[in-house]
Amino acid sequence: MGLNMTPQEVKVFLAEQKVCRMATVDKSGMPHVIPMWYVILDGDIYVETTGTTKKVRNVKLTKKASLVIDDGDSLHDFRGIMIQGNMEVINDKALFKKFREAYAQRYFGSDEHPGYRFLTSIPNRVLLKFTPERFYSWDYRKLKF
Repeated sequence: MGLNMTPQEVKVFLAEQKVCRMATVDKSGMPHVIPMWYVILDGDIYVETTGTTKKVRNVKLTKKASLVIDDGDSLHDFRGIMIQGNMEVINDKALFKKFREAYAQRYFGSDEHPGYRFLTSIPNRVLLKFTPERFYSWDYRKLKF
């Protein structure tokens, strides 16, 4: 029996989880990994951050990124996905608005929440679009022993 998740299991898993670990690489080849909140729109994964961060500089440099989203504390319930692909800074105001609406609901329940208002008041925010190319999944809950 395989340990891979089915496409439907992946879809449910991504909707349930709230944090991805986003990896980019700097000009010296050093990995930079940071936890991020994410929103999925039309099959692509989006994150919001400040435009002067190391991850944004790395994305502009290489256009490559990897995401890991996982869950579980023991062998019997460990599951996750690793996605490799391209990432870019998006300057589409309508798409940024659509992202923010989904972001507010997913993480705060409303755009009236003080936490949402705080995060969206930070200057120089940018939207990063991650387009998946390769996908790996595992679900150790499928093991029978």
